[in-house]
Amino acid sequence: MERYTINNFEQMVTYAEKNTSDLYTKYNNISKLMYTYGQQDSYGQFSKVVAGHSREDDYQTIAAVDNFLQTVIATDVHIRSAAFVFADGTYQDMSRVGGQIDFRFPFPSEEWSKQMTLNPKQLVVFPTHQQDYYPNSGKQVLTFARNLIDVVNTSGLEGKSVGTIYIDVTLDALDEIFKQLKIDQNDGLYVTEQDGRIIYSNRFDRIGELFQASDSKVYHYVSRELENSGSGWSIVGEVNKKQLFSKINEIKRTIAIVVGLCIVSLVVVAMWFSKNLSNPIRTIIRHMSQVESGNFDNQVEVRTADEIGMLARGFNKMTDRLQSYIEEVYVAQIKQKQAELYALKSQIRPHYLYNTLEVIRMSAVANDDEEVGDMILSLSKQLKYVLDYGDEMVTLRDEKSNIEQYFKLMVLRYGEHRLAIDFRIDRDLLDCKMPKLSIQPLVENAVYHGIMPKQGKGTIRIAAEVERSHLVITVDDDGIGMDEQRLDWLRAKLAGQIEEEASSGGIGVKNVNDRIHALYGNDYGLQLSSTAHIGTSVRMIIPLHKEMDKG
Repeated sequence: MERYTINNFEQMVTYAEKNTSDLYTKYNNISKLMYTYGQQDSYGQFSKVVAGHSREDDYQTIAAVDNFLQTVIATDVHIRSAAFVFADGTYQDMSRVGGQIDFRFPFPSEEWSKQMTLNPKQLVVFPTHQQDYYPNSGKQVLTFARNLIDVVNTSGLEGKSVGTIYIDVTLDALDEIFKQLKIDQNDGLYVTEQDGRIIYSNRFDRIGELFQASDSKVYHYVSRELENSGSGWSIVGEVNKKQLFSKINEIKRTIAIVVGLCIVSLVVVAMWFSKNLSNPIRTIIRHMSQVESGNFDNQVEVRTADEIGMLARGFNKMTDRLQSYIEEVYVAQIKQKQAELYALKSQIRPHYLYNTLEVIRMSAVANDDEEVGDMILSLSKQLKYVLDYGDEMVTLRDEKSNIEQYFKLMVLRYGEHRLAIDFRIDRDLLDCKMPKLSIQPLVENAVYHGIMPKQGKGTIRIAAEVERSHLVITVDDDGIGMDEQRLDWLRAKLAGQIEEEASSGGIGVKNVNDRIHALYGNDYGLQLSSTAHIGTSVRMIIPLHKEMDKG
């Protein structure tokens, strides 16, 4: 069984070696595409285009390189980026996730260039490293590099290098291989270079270190060198012997337990005859001791119908009643205390959130990121307004202030060249009472469904006026508007003639309309009007109540 277990582990390491070798061969072949790519396109064969032309002001060369880099990235999903460095040190690059190499970063590094000079005709693999030369990348990659030899002016591969391709491959490529293997958390599988440096491992904290086998007899090691790759890579498996032979040890323990149970059984049978009468009473006494210690879950097994059995049943009923009293009184008090604690926590959480946002805002201001600080401040004010557990009725002044904070975020997001807002509200109406968060959903709809889809700048106008003892608030925009069919559908939805659908749109407007109906009745609510390519207008009609009013 020990040999069988070791053989299984060796087969797993061999499987990892084969798949890693195939992976190395695949990226080696991708790097060789420079010599065969582009025979059928309009630019000609890639290697000849690069060797026969100057990059400066040569559109054909630039276009051919871009076309080749795009093909390299599309060849494999794990290729994150590719860059082609010309002989004069200039380069062109392309990334799967967008972005360009930071021009301030020395790319390629002197060490990389030196390695390529020492190995002009071979594939060179640079160990796992952080992709720092791409801003905000945060990815660890392996870099496969190969020189492009001049095949125009010389025969074969005896010419000079006219450029170098650098291909960044994410560690996900090796993850797919290693995740198929059943590796215990105490075991390790390592991909090492010729000098013993760890390129990849299921223990990510050891990537980049020099592999050293333990001197103790705790671990068993299996090593396989990649065949026919020329990489110098090896796969090393490290398994804990104790864990490896755990099944065998379990069998030993099972045998010992069985032998022990047999001995105990013989002793029990021998003692049963002498203690048959005293054991039930001793059992009850033992359970009573546990009850005295506070353990009320004990139940005495009733085996007979005599006086001992009656005593056991009485004892069980007593513990059941005691447990019932505990659940009714003690547990109820605990739950009440928990409810009080939860209530206190619910009061603390909003203040914690406000304080945390203020700390983040001050950090942004300290780093001279005023725009982020302003966005956090606006968000904090909106959250404080939304999470305020006070009266759900607010003044028009409060609602206007919240809209200003929301619109400030929108302007920071999309720019002043896209959005503008115009308030037309008399000062006398700012003290009028209205439902909280009733205007903001209308403004949000105007931004996303009216102005954002159109070209150029859009303006949202918010006006308030008094009509027949009613407060009428109008939100209109000069966006793309709606056709008659869409407008009729929204009106029917507000009237409750269409069933609710989460993906059908109009949820915010209907929510505001339903709240107004619930507060003031069906005589109040929203009125919609819109013209395609002209704009949309929403009128909110509510009773006129001011702050000083009591009724």
